[in-house]
Amino acid sequence: NMFALLLFVEMPDLSLVLPARQPPTITKQSLQEHIVDPKETMVMECEAKGNPHPIFSWRRNGKYFNVARDSQVSMRRRSGTLDIYAKHNPEQYEAEYQCIASNQYGSAYTHKIRLRLYRPPVWPREILEPVVISAGLPLVLPCDAPPGPPKPETYWMSSSFPTMQAVRQDRRVSMGVNGDLYFSNVLVNDSTTDYCCSARFPYKNMIQQKMPVVVKVLTSESLNTRFKFSPESLQAARTVAEAAPTWLSPKGSSSSILVLQGEELLLECIAGGMPTPRITWTKDGEDLPVTSRMKVKNFNKMIQIPKASFEDAGEYVCTATNKIGYIEHTITVRVRAAPFWLERPTNLILAPEENGQLVCRSDGAPRPTISWSINGEPIETSTPQPNRQVSGETITFRSVSTENTAVYQCNASNEHGYLLANAFVNVLRKFCYLENIQLFFKVSTKP
Repeated sequence: NMFALLLFVEMPDLSLVLPARQPPTITKQSLQEHIVDPKETMVMECEAKGNPHPIFSWRRNGKYFNVARDSQVSMRRRSGTLDIYAKHNPEQYEAEYQCIASNQYGSAYTHKIRLRLYRPPVWPREILEPVVISAGLPLVLPCDAPPGPPKPETYWMSSSFPTMQAVRQDRRVSMGVNGDLYFSNVLVNDSTTDYCCSARFPYKNMIQQKMPVVVKVLTSESLNTRFKFSPESLQAARTVAEAAPTWLSPKGSSSSILVLQGEELLLECIAGGMPTPRITWTKDGEDLPVTSRMKVKNFNKMIQIPKASFEDAGEYVCTATNKIGYIEHTITVRVRAAPFWLERPTNLILAPEENGQLVCRSDGAPRPTISWSINGEPIETSTPQPNRQVSGETITFRSVSTENTAVYQCNASNEHGYLLANAFVNVLRKFCYLENIQLFFKVSTKP
């Protein structure tokens, strides 16, 4: 007889891992500068994933925010997102918030969210007295638009009943960066219209207008007829026909600007004088090199650099010249940088005994300071772990165990801003099992 024994064994690797558990990861959060309308439901977003699903909590101005005890605030189910129905005293919610998502394997943090209320722009309904000015003198009409947030876009309209149109701007008349309307010198024709500053607020796309102002430009003859000036005053009025340049904006002979890398840099020089002065620019003692990154606007009175870089630092000199004389103004530009990422830490999923690193590299001006936290607690005050070593921008793990499972936060900060990144270390558990073991014994007898 022949006996045949057939053994079929299907067995997986004995060193398998169980990937089910996972520390929290933030998946959605509101902007750091979060503007909301208090007349509507104010929403602050905070979403996270993890296994088990995270539970959520909030801090307000660095302290625990008890959402459950506030009848005007509710937290969405399986989410950290807050809905705020501020029928009473909405100003109390203007604060700095931070959401925390936690499970048994760690805690992840959002960046700090500064909640600001949108305030409808309100210009005082004041009656503006007419501006009476002699021909040839410089004039500044203030706009003083409501500041927001967010900052409005301003422009000037002139009205000559029944029509209204944009103020025609040229070398003599132009709007400054601050929204004011500048006249290098006024002419009689400037008194034919009223002037009205308008502001568009982008949050609600709302346009509001300031009360119009009447400008009355008087010649020496009209001054004498109207006010019966003495001969000496009348002679003084006649002498303003021509005048050397004077600075309207900025004032004085020097000023300085600090701009952050990547932000808009605006350099402005507006002068009064009769005839209208011409503006020219130099940088660091040489003619200003106009590049593709730069725009010369407002009839050479403004230099716009949409995204400033370190090469834009230096001394800019603007010169206002007419046939009577010239003046100079030096603007010292310093360029700094809020922290920006070179390499942000990424999640680590490790098997026991493996090694790993979390790297947090950033730059800025001044150079950012790097600090680490573990589940939101400064790593310096957390429970020491012999196999974990912190060295500046790097955390090194050697021969990890499940004790190293946590969410780590890297904070890169300088005086101009900060960055926050979460990265978890998930050390998985080994397990062994036999699965789908099938033993087939087939015995056949062959005579």
